[in-house]
Amino acid sequence: MECGYRRWIIDATPDFSLGKYFAHARLVRASADDEVDGEMHIERDLAYFDTEDEAIEVAQQRAFAWICERDSTFDSPQDDTTGSRSGIH
Repeated sequence: MECGYRRWIIDATPDFSLGKYFAHARLVRASADDEVDGEMHIERDLAYFDTEDEAIEVAQQRAFAWICERDSTFDSPQDDTTGSRSGIH
């Protein structure tokens, strides 16, 4: 499950193993300069859940929090690209 938030793309697709969904998030921020590599951050093994939706929600929330802590300078709504499944920005 991918979504955009404050110029970051969040891939919160959980892993499935042993009957559980393991939440994790991969965050990628592309650079406006084509010659500069984009940034990437990975949150792994956040927790495990019985449902895929729960795992995605937790991974997205952790990703949103990490982005907000790191990029607190982005306060304008035009920086958001798409919302989460829960509608939290």
